[in-house]
This record gives sequence, structure tokens and C-alpha cells, in this order.
Amino acid sequence: MLLLCCITSAAALSPALSFLPRAPRTVLRAAKDDMPPYDGYEDEVAKRRISRDNVGVSFSKPDGRAARLKQLLQDEDFDAAERESAAALAVLPELADVARMRGRALLSPLLDKLIDGGAVGKADFEGAYEAYRLASIMNPDDSAEADEALGRIRDLCQKLEAREKDDLEQVIETTGKAVEEKALRFGRGARVVCNTGRNSEEPWEAGTVVALYHREEGWAPGEVVPYQVRLNDGTLIYAPFDADGCIRLRGGDDLDVDVVVVGAGAAGIGCAVSLTRAFGLDPARVRLLERSDAVGASFRAWPEEMRFISPSFNQQGWTSSFDLNAVAQDTSPAYALHAQHPSGSQYADYLAALADDANLNIRLATEVRSIERLEDGDFDVHVRAGGADSVVRTRFVVWAAGEFQYPSTGDMPGAEFCVHNSKVESWAGLPGDERVVIGGYESGVDATVNLARAGKKVTVLASTPTWNVQTPDPSTELAPYTAERLREVTAEGFTGPTPELLAPLRVLRVEEASEGGYNVVAAWKKQEAQLRPEGSLRRPFEGAAPPGAEGSELVVHTAQPPVLCTGFEGSVAAIGRDLFDLADDSGNGCLAGAPLLTAEDESTKTPGVFLVGPTVVQGELSFCFVYKFRQRFGIVADAISRGLGRDTKAAVQGLRQANMYMNDLSCCENTCGEVC
Repeated sequence: MLLLCCITSAAALSPALSFLPRAPRTVLRAAKDDMPPYDGYEDEVAKRRISRDNVGVSFSKPDGRAARLKQLLQDEDFDAAERESAAALAVLPELADVARMRGRALLSPLLDKLIDGGAVGKADFEGAYEAYRLASIMNPDDSAEADEALGRIRDLCQKLEAREKDDLEQVIETTGKAVEEKALRFGRGARVVCNTGRNSEEPWEAGTVVALYHREEGWAPGEVVPYQVRLNDGTLIYAPFDADGCIRLRGGDDLDVDVVVVGAGAAGIGCAVSLTRAFGLDPARVRLLERSDAVGASFRAWPEEMRFISPSFNQQGWTSSFDLNAVAQDTSPAYALHAQHPSGSQYADYLAALADDANLNIRLATEVRSIERLEDGDFDVHVRAGGADSVVRTRFVVWAAGEFQYPSTGDMPGAEFCVHNSKVESWAGLPGDERVVIGGYESGVDATVNLARAGKKVTVLASTPTWNVQTPDPSTELAPYTAERLREVTAEGFTGPTPELLAPLRVLRVEEASEGGYNVVAAWKKQEAQLRPEGSLRRPFEGAAPPGAEGSELVVHTAQPPVLCTGFEGSVAAIGRDLFDLADDSGNGCLAGAPLLTAEDESTKTPGVFLVGPTVVQGELSFCFVYKFRQRFGIVADAISRGLGRDTKAAVQGLRQANMYMNDLSCCENTCGEVC
């Protein structure tokens, strides 16, 4: 029996496991021919060519193939030349594997030598660097390992040059991790059982791998263990051997499924497709639970006139991206629906067709009543369907219950006298010939446009004159589609009543008026001096009323219930607080009260529960539109798949190439603002 929890002697470690301390780290840069590991490298190495010396494999003689190819081209027999050249190049992926192995063989001893305090210069890394560079060039479709190693070597050479000891040790650790990680059976996040021996009757305890090639303070140089594991009771242990008698993947015989996805909307369907198609999970082991009787129910509840503001266009095959409103690569609502701005019901049809095509396991009319985390880290999901209660046991939970069904009133006094825009079936069908709209972002302007087109007089009370705001983040200003429609209904030639746009205002309360109807009481806010950058080509919007004096009150009377366009509380805040910790309310807009998540969008409160969809926030970044939050499906699916013990390298590589795996957030505009 192997006791894992407290091995104090480094001598107890197997010599075969005495590699290097390893710690996870983000890939810094990809391999490029124009990025040498250090200054002067090109002068020292020149421009090397593929040969048996720098690949580490003995090539057979050319056997006249190049001469035959040349003759075929001279004879203009291009079909034969193409076949001949393809046969010659078919060996490149195999050679790339050889080059990678050569890179490992050259790099590992150098890192061991550095760890032991030996003298190593940057020129010593030339062979390893060149081997990995060739591996990247010869098989660019499977170059992640080589590209990562190249980036590490460049960093290491720079640190060697600077001789910054602390940074150097960290780079050595992470470089070694990149080289050796594939040698272990399990990755970080794998759900395992360990033979701790703490209980003679139940020696195996469940936990999660949290680190690879773990090293503890005081151990001799170069001595590591393969895994550090956090048991489900929170205890940190390490596994001295990578063998079934010591540590093994948890079985799933007691589980109904591996993953439960709560919600079958855009986020739930998209994440399930990523889990099953990209990462290869059995669709029968990924169960989606939808409380409504149809896929995409929230979209089917949109007002009849409401449309997607982000345009759908089937540019796939011509650009590196794809339809902004698609939740899975190789699909396009524009192609499927022939609609640039789909309605809610159209988009729901797209999601239903995608779910059917992917053979997803969806249980409709099934309400999740509660989610209970068990001692072993699994979950019992308590559901009700057809009037009967039951339990679904799963290893992971993905929360994708969305926002639209959970509107926010902003705690405004008198909100009970209003109607939220999510409760409107059709703007044209609302009674009366006038309306007051509270809120001036996308939903407020959309309501205004459709009410005006229906011949109703509209007064808009907005906290910000969004029609004159210009920001780099497209989710914090009016979409061009929305702005164009607003200009249409405020232009001189518009045949209906012209909307009155009032901003910046803070609505204080809504009261019943003594003469009947309602009074909306608001106070003027300070007008921002500049709402757009210098040199903007946009013309200022001229259809809005001038602002009043700061602090003065404005009372607007309406005979009809005011329309609240104040956003959504979201399902996490409404019904999922027991699964997630929430940020305080001091942030702006969608950052206030946001769920707290790890870098892999896992709940910081309940390990094993992940969040997908428009409620996801990382730092100051909000993923509040489809084209944003779809890029995090792969992050969640990767973490879950690794937790199930699967090799995810190829899937991640494919998703990166499809722009569906955003783990580097430095490229994103770090703004959110109050308008989300």
C-alpha cells in the first residue's frame, strides 16, 4: 500500500521520476523563422536546412525523385508531378515527430544541468531550438508542442543573458514542463482516486490533479513527483509514482452521465457541441436539461419585431473567422436562415437544427430544482419532469441557464407599475398610442424604433446618450444596425411620430398619477464633455433634446405602463447563488455582482461547476454577445475533458485555428461600462 499524503524523504522517490520541477504557464509566442532565440543566433547557425544532422534521422538517398519531378514539370504532366510530390512530402509529419523527439532529447539534459547548478550557455540550446523549429515547419497543423518549446527556449536564453536568477528558475521549470508533460498519463484537472492508506477499509480517496511534476521545498535538485493532488476534503498530497497501484482515473460506474448542461439555449447548445464534436465526448454522456418545451425557448419569447443586432454573414472559407452569431464553427445562421439579422424564433430554429445534427442528448420540460455536491466531488442534480422528481448523478455541471428569463428592474421604486421589454410579445400589439421607455441602450432603442414604426409616440429616458457614444469595444456602444434604425425614425422624412430622446437622466421612481396613468420622475445628470474620440468621422446625432440643468427634476406623464429596458438579473443571481460567489455591486454595468470564476470559467465556490454564456466575466472583460462568449466554450470543454482523463491537445489546436479557444485575453478591449 502506498501512502501518498506525507512522504518526507526525497530518497523515497523513484530515480525514474527525478525529472524537473514543472509548473503550468501560458504559451508566450509561436514559432517563426524570424524570431531567433537570442541576438546573433542567425550569425552562429546561419540558415540551416533540413538534413539528417539537424533532424536526427538517416534519410535514404533521393533515388532520383527530384529529377523525375523536374522532368514531369518540363513535360507539363502536372497531375503526375502533383502525385509524385505529394508522395514525397507525406513523410514530413513523421519527420516532425522525429524532430520533436530530438528536441526533447537535447533539451532535457540541459535543463537538468541548469537545475544542478552547472554552466550552460545560450549557444548550447542551438540544437534543441533548431529541432523544434523544424518540427513546427514540417507539420504546422500539429505544432503546438514545438511552438511552446521554442517560446520557452527563447525566454530561457534571454534570461541566461540577463542572469536574473528568480526568473530564470521559473522559466526552467515551465520549459521542462512543456517538454515532459506528455510523458504522464493524466493532465491537470483530471479527476482521480489515490491510494492514501489513511483508512484501511477505504484506502482510495477521490481528488483532482492540480500540478504536474510537483516539487516541494527542501527536496534535492532535480527530484520531483509526477502529480500533486487536492483531495475532495481539501488535503493536498502528492503521488510518488505514475502507476495504477498509486493513482488512477476515477471510474464512472455510479454516474448517470459525465456532464449535465443546465439550459438548451445558445450557450448550452454551443458548449455541448464543443464537448462532443471537438473533444469527442459521447453525446449520450452529456445531458442538457431544459425547463421549457423547446430548444432556444428564450429566443422564442423575444418580441415579434426584435432582431439580432450583430449581423450574420456566411464568410466561412474566405476569412479566418465565421458568422458572428454562430455557436459552432462550420455553421452559419445566415446560410441556414438566409437572414442577416435573424428574429428570435428564427435563431431558435437554427439552434434546434444544430442540436439535432449533433445528436445532442436533450431533456425538455425538465426543471432543475437543486444541485448538490457530494463528498466525492460528483453532483446530484435534482430535477422535476412530468410532475415526477428524480436525480441525475454527474461528474461536472455546466450552467447555461441564460439571462432573458430573469429580467432586472434595478430596484427602482414603482417598477411594479411598468412592463419589462422581455414580457412584450409584439410592440405593435401594445395598447395606446404613446409610451415612455426607460433605458437607452440596445433594448431601449430597439423598443423605441419598433414603437415608432407602429405609430406610437415614444419618450426615451436614458442614463447615457448612447446614440452619441463611440468606444473601441463594440458591446459598449450602439450597434450600427441599431443606430441606423434610430436615425431612420428621427429623420425629417419619417411618417410616424418622432421619438423624444432625453439623456442623461437618472430615473428616481414611477408613481401612479392622480389623474390616471403614471408619472415617471427623473433627475438630470452631469453631461459628459466628450462622448467620442478626437478626429471621429461620425456626425453627432441631432435627433435628441438638449439636456437640462444638472440635479433638476423632470416629470413625464404617460397613460400607459412605462416600458422597462433595464437589462437582466441573469440566472446565476436569480437562482444560482448557491453555486457561485458574486462580486460586489461596486463595479460598472455587467461587472457589478458578476459571478467569480477561475481562469477556466469554473466556479470559485463550487469546483466542478462551470459557467458559459453572456454572464461570463474575466477581470474587466464581459463576454456579453455570442461572438464573445462562444470563444470560451473550448476553455470549459477542455477543462472538463482533462478532468475525465482525456488527451485534449488536438482538440485545443483545432479550436485555436477556428478562433474558438480564447485563453489569451490581452487582445481584448478592457472596457465594459454601464451599458452592458
